[in-house]
Amino acid sequence: MIATAAIAWVGPMIIACFVGLWMGKRPASSAAEFGTAMMFATLWCAMAVFMLHMIWLGALMMSDGGIAQLGSWAWYWTWVTGFIWVPIMVIAYILRARREMRQ
Repeated sequence: MIATAAIAWVGPMIIACFVGLWMGKRPASSAAEFGTAMMFATLWCAMAVFMLHMIWLGALMMSDGGIAQLGSWAWYWTWVTGFIWVPIMVIAYILRARREMRQ
């Protein structure tokens, strides 16, 4: 049970780190570019985290709840874990962008 909970919480954090580091390869030169980069990073990360939660919940829920119930629970978990993975993604982006600007 602990391993399945770790997938739900640690998985999004790992995905957020990778997406933030990937998007930080090209640092933003203005606030508008930063906002655009964060929008695209959030969209990519939310899609990946939602897919992770769909797979995770699909493995856990072996009942006849149907696809709609599975999707709503995956959306709920993506939203709840977003309070953790969004700041991690932004921090990873900023750290990578600062590193790229120094080089």
